[in-house]
Amino acid sequence: MFKSCFRVIWSVSASSMASWVFLAGCPVVYAASQQDSAPYQVPERPSPFLAPSDVSLNARARVAAPVPTAAAPTAAPVSGAAVPDMPPPSAPASDVMQAPAAPVQGGVVAPAGAPVFTGSAQAPAVGLPEPAPASPEIIRVLSLRQLGLTAPMTLRGFSPLQGLDIPIPADEIVTRAQIVLDGAMSPSLLPEASSLTVTLNEQYVGTVLVDLKNSRFGPLVFDIDPIFFTRLNHLNFQFSGEYRRDCNDMHNGVLWARVSDLSKVIIATVKLPPVRKLSHLPEPFFDPNLREVLKIPFVLPYASGLHDLKAAGIVASWFGKLADFRGASFPVAATFPKMGNAVEVGENIPLDSNGTLPSGPTLFEVANPNDPNGTVLVVTGQNQKDVETAARVLAFSTDTLGDVPFRVVSDVTLAPRKPYDAPAFVPTDRAVRFGELMSAMDLQHQGGAPLGIYVPFRIPPDLYRWKQHAFPVKLRARTPVAAAFEHEGARLDVLVNNAYVQSFPLFSDVFWKKAEAHLPGYQGGMMTFDAALPPWLLFGGRNQLDLNFNVLPIDRGACRRTNDDFIAEVDSTSTLDFSNSYHYATLPDLSYFAGSAFPFSRMADYSQTAVVLPAQPDSGTSTAFLNLMGFLGAATQYPAVGIDVVSSADLAGLGAAKDIIVLSTLDQLGAAKTLLSRSAYEINGQTIHVGQKTLLDGLWYLFQDRDNGGQHNDVQSVLNAPIVNASLLIGGESPYTNHRSVVAILGDRPEQLQQMVASLLDSQKLPAVQGDLVIKNGDVLTNYRNSYLYTVGSLPLWIRIELLLEAHVLLVILASLLGAGLLAVGTAKWLRSHARRRLQRQLQGEDEPIDS
Repeated sequence: MFKSCFRVIWSVSASSMASWVFLAGCPVVYAASQQDSAPYQVPERPSPFLAPSDVSLNARARVAAPVPTAAAPTAAPVSGAAVPDMPPPSAPASDVMQAPAAPVQGGVVAPAGAPVFTGSAQAPAVGLPEPAPASPEIIRVLSLRQLGLTAPMTLRGFSPLQGLDIPIPADEIVTRAQIVLDGAMSPSLLPEASSLTVTLNEQYVGTVLVDLKNSRFGPLVFDIDPIFFTRLNHLNFQFSGEYRRDCNDMHNGVLWARVSDLSKVIIATVKLPPVRKLSHLPEPFFDPNLREVLKIPFVLPYASGLHDLKAAGIVASWFGKLADFRGASFPVAATFPKMGNAVEVGENIPLDSNGTLPSGPTLFEVANPNDPNGTVLVVTGQNQKDVETAARVLAFSTDTLGDVPFRVVSDVTLAPRKPYDAPAFVPTDRAVRFGELMSAMDLQHQGGAPLGIYVPFRIPPDLYRWKQHAFPVKLRARTPVAAAFEHEGARLDVLVNNAYVQSFPLFSDVFWKKAEAHLPGYQGGMMTFDAALPPWLLFGGRNQLDLNFNVLPIDRGACRRTNDDFIAEVDSTSTLDFSNSYHYATLPDLSYFAGSAFPFSRMADYSQTAVVLPAQPDSGTSTAFLNLMGFLGAATQYPAVGIDVVSSADLAGLGAAKDIIVLSTLDQLGAAKTLLSRSAYEINGQTIHVGQKTLLDGLWYLFQDRDNGGQHNDVQSVLNAPIVNASLLIGGESPYTNHRSVVAILGDRPEQLQQMVASLLDSQKLPAVQGDLVIKNGDVLTNYRNSYLYTVGSLPLWIRIELLLEAHVLLVILASLLGAGLLAVGTAKWLRSHARRRLQRQLQGEDEPIDS
């Protein structure tokens, strides 16, 4: 019995040791494919791991062997690559990612009675899951600039702690990591009392010491223990500096250390075995911790024109909503990608190797036939209606799909949307509390002053206030009324979109403030300020309110320590108030469309929007359409379930109550050219030029107000150009009804359509998207304004009259002069008539002689 137990224990130990050796010796990939490394951007030739620097105090216990530089980028495992020796892992913490003890390789076994999917017609049959090969290492080289720094990180005596986040994909685990630092430290520092310490998730990584001979340091290499990593990691830099031996002023300018934003982090990861359960959605397709552009391939297996594009658009808009500011890209193909995850949308996609067809709206996840570690999310049904139903359920009921890989779903009931009720926009019919926009924890900061609290918000671009009156903001703030801080000059600065608005004193000694402390319900330290946001500083779409607390500690002289730790809090009951305003805008203005998809985003579900596509869109045009749907979903933070998809060959489905988006290459535009009849531009083949204006148009142009925003006006003589490797964005009024809009995205090739849609997500290019025409040639955007203006929304009659008078000041002056002249003439005639009547009137006794 003892020998048997000993043999069992020896066998288990040997198996465990073999597994560890197998994992430690995983082959290395130096240039992982884009799909493997998504959503990170992997450089073409990633840097190899380096030998630890001598100043890396935590690396002296062991020295890792350097990894040789790859001769050329390759996606295949490199055999014989040197892998640094790694110590056995310590006991895992609760918040550290660990591989499952007994993973199911290659997929998730469906429950009893559920069909086993083998892919669409293009996918090979897949039987029972087989053990997947060991995942190759994926090496990523990320500069601190890629991780969020916009400039070198400067640490000072009063701001000694700064950091940034390093996200790790949820389906990967870190095997090795290093940080390579470049920077400098003040030459006035005392070496024995000054340093720069690096930590990851509060775990020690290394220390940079002061070198009196050279202020600059680097490149310095620090090993990071993989066990320190979680899904979202905080990389912090702690500066400690002294310039004199007795006492130091932390605000002295000689106390500084600078870390270059070109410093880099090298991270090696391996894929975890996939867990394919609908309850895990939106993972593995979307990870909220990552900040890169979301890229998800879409597979449309059946080339059937516009068939299934609406359902795919609903799914893409859902992912666009999740990606939000990150942006999203959805390349379309008819086959599965070679590596990574994908979404497949279509009718009657087989459920198993026997060709079993779905019995209703169906959602399930399976392995990518080309990559055992990749997952395919399938959205299918018996017909187009079923597919759209499955897409709606995916977009609205992800949290109720269950912990299963396969499910036949029932449709969801959605309440009709109201104008301007998109979740992305703050309500405009009431005051909005800060607590509705962000958590109370994010409204409180603690550390060295000055401190800043940032409140993001989004508004519709058509908000109108009479006489441009400001929008009221009621701020409630708390700060420590302590003797350690200077009261004079302490202030709260209010900025919006980096533009200064106003300032408020934080400490006041006036009598009524002291008396207020004795009133019932008084909250200690609470201060109330009434601010105002000028409308001309606000953007349609994303805005940011900056609240900067500027406070300095009292200078008590040499060798007297003071508490520099400052606490600032903005109460969650503070409010923004955009009520008492009207919805009114003058169009066409493509900046409204680029900033917040207006006027289409007026309805959160885009139920009053139709997208016109070619009758047979190719994969490039379909990709541009799905990217556009992702943009629309991000603009309203609501899936575009109400949008209509119409063929350019049959415009009968377009109603008068629809705003229209045209997305097409020039050669497939067809009858959709007529939709631009009320814009100033005409498309003839591969050429765009300004159309001929009628006499009525001429009167409109004579009296309408010209913009002064820098667009190229009156370009009839120059705008007659061929469109070659270029794309167009055109705005105009709908030909079907007044006060409805048309926006056309056109190009000579599908790739140009994709580039124009991508420009709507590029913050660097957005300022150039304005006017009623934008031409994109390469990276250059040129805008024009030539169309007559129209309005959307409504205003009271008295404001409309005032606007009319303000828009035509010269006519008002001429009318005033004419009125004054007519009044003068009329008055003169009346006086003459009155004098004539007085002279002709005979008074009693007028002819009698006067008595002397």
